[in-house]
Amino acid sequence: MGDLVLKGMLSLGGTLDLAPKPPGGKVMVEAVEVLVEGAEGMGTVPVLLPGPPPPPADQGLGVKVPVSFNKTVTAGGAAIVTQGMCFQGSSGTWPGIVLPSLGNTTVMANGIPMNLVGDQATILPTGAPAVLDKSGQK
Repeated sequence: MGDLVLKGMLSLGGTLDLAPKPPGGKVMVEAVEVLVEGAEGMGTVPVLLPGPPPPPADQGLGVKVPVSFNKTVTAGGAAIVTQGMCFQGSSGTWPGIVLPSLGNTTVMANGIPMNLVGDQATILPTGAPAVLDKSGQK
């Protein structure tokens, strides 16, 4: 074949057309073909990087506790919270659960410590904590 083999220290400049002898001759550096425009290859499966996530459907931060797990002890007609369900969002979109009281281990309603202002809930879709800072008492 009529390969054009380049070797040693070369510094090619200006306008230059390297032309190996046909038919089928290649321009080589030592024993490896030189890439030219239109070169092809095979890669691995591409990994798509996701874009930023969309904002939540309900961005409200408020949390309400509509249900206590124990409704037998009340204050002013409302059941005292002894753990329970809660919802976060402007329209109560995100469910959560009121955690056992951290501030009260001694005053109980049917064996379950009553929750106090400052106790926390966990919002289930995200696992994010929510501090319950209003008692709901009128």
